[in-house]
Amino acid sequence: MTQQQSDSRSISIAAMIMMASVFLSRIAGAFREMALANLGGTSSEMDAYVAAFLIPELLNHFLAGGFLSVTFIPIFQKYLAKNDNNGAWNTFSNMITVGSAAFVILLPLAVVFAPQILSLTGFRNRDPETFALAVRLTRIILPAQIIFYWGAFLMAVQYAHKKFFLPALSPLCYNIGIIAGGILLSPSMGIEGFAWGVLGGAIVGNVVVQLPGALRIGLRYRFRFSPLDPEFIHYIKITIPLVAGLGMTFSNEIFFRFFASFLESGSVASVNYALRTMLILVGVFGQASGVAFYPYLTKLAAEKAYWKMSELLNNMLSKIALYLLPLTGIMMALAPQVIMILYEHGRFTRESTNETAPILVMYLIGAFASSASILAARPFYALQKTLLPMIVSTLVSLLSIPLYYFFGRQMGAKGIGLASGVAMTLQFIVLYVLWGKSYGGFDAVKKEVVKLIKIIIVSAIGAGVCFVIRELFDNITIVDNMRIQAILICIIASVPALTFVFILYEILGLQKIKDSIGGLLRRRNATAVPL
Repeated sequence: MTQQQSDSRSISIAAMIMMASVFLSRIAGAFREMALANLGGTSSEMDAYVAAFLIPELLNHFLAGGFLSVTFIPIFQKYLAKNDNNGAWNTFSNMITVGSAAFVILLPLAVVFAPQILSLTGFRNRDPETFALAVRLTRIILPAQIIFYWGAFLMAVQYAHKKFFLPALSPLCYNIGIIAGGILLSPSMGIEGFAWGVLGGAIVGNVVVQLPGALRIGLRYRFRFSPLDPEFIHYIKITIPLVAGLGMTFSNEIFFRFFASFLESGSVASVNYALRTMLILVGVFGQASGVAFYPYLTKLAAEKAYWKMSELLNNMLSKIALYLLPLTGIMMALAPQVIMILYEHGRFTRESTNETAPILVMYLIGAFASSASILAARPFYALQKTLLPMIVSTLVSLLSIPLYYFFGRQMGAKGIGLASGVAMTLQFIVLYVLWGKSYGGFDAVKKEVVKLIKIIIVSAIGAGVCFVIRELFDNITIVDNMRIQAILICIIASVPALTFVFILYEILGLQKIKDSIGGLLRRRNATAVPL
């Protein structure tokens, strides 16, 4: 077996583990949202819960919690490649200590000034009880951010050693913690029980589960506070562009909470349900693939094997496009049924379904671009060229602000989803073209774009088939139970649509039917398509 074949097999195994994790965590996340929908529906209480993540998201972003794996892994791997374990763990210790010190200063400030920060949003016009609840929930959730910071390092060192299993459990444990908090505490605390579940899930998923894995690969921590250390300064230099930049993933979380807070009561909750549903696809296809192939990109980057990096990127984009795009179209056609199946229970009524389904359709416009952007940025990060992706994502985010404002005013909550989809699509296109022109050869990019256009057309046809079948059966009562009826309609409409898509793939030479079906079954079981 050649080295390339060995790496390809290793990436497939890693992607299989990550996809299994993301798939299960997204299922747990769906149950989490179902539990929240049952208790809060699209009420003002649910708006307060969603808004409570605004300040924690900001704090996590500006202390680089979301970027540690991207920027720390290449630094850590550099020491491992030189067999300098002491240097690797000294750097690890210093970054843990300095970052924790920053949290010790900023967390109390965020807790104290939470009311003033939240008053800058539309929540200042809400009733006093809703505003007070948002503040209280914010203060419960805030301490979880330092836990996420520690967990990011514990997972990063495992990724650097190509150990994926325990890090893969982190989001699953986090979601289970939120569900457990809601089930056990909501009878006495209401929506506040879910907030305590956030804190508990963060501790279990990021420390309790990750610490044994980090210890097995030789974790050595000693107190070291050296903010002027050259390696730490280098880390800051390559991380600042990511922190200073407004990446669309981060912006999505902030912008929807901010702009939806000015809309009618329940809009924040409705947008949140739609976004979380769309992110199931992004997590399984984009997030898992991005995590799985990043350590291999960093290895190719060290070898300056730019063409191989481009081939790997194009391969990953093609694989996810072949399945993600038709599934996205089918979900758009079946949006009312999908929302009904997932959430319609308790305080989440039929009216809530009718409000949320159109928002989901808008968000799904950007599902592929959201997944592809994760992949398209990774080669730049592997080369430690974080400035260019930062400039692109920041410009796109800033340009999207008028879109959020205009679409929100013209279309209400649906406009929030549309603005996100447009922005994510623009970000992916720019990043992908820039990589191709700089490192991968523009001809290869043009060839891949032609293939993507074919897949988009086929997926649109499949979505149309699904929609027509759905319309035919939508007014026919198959069973009395509405949720079972929705499930049956999803099956009846989606299976012929997918079959038609796979036939068109065969005719156009995009993929053989047996490979399409085999790949879909493997993804259903959260395994990876061979690279």
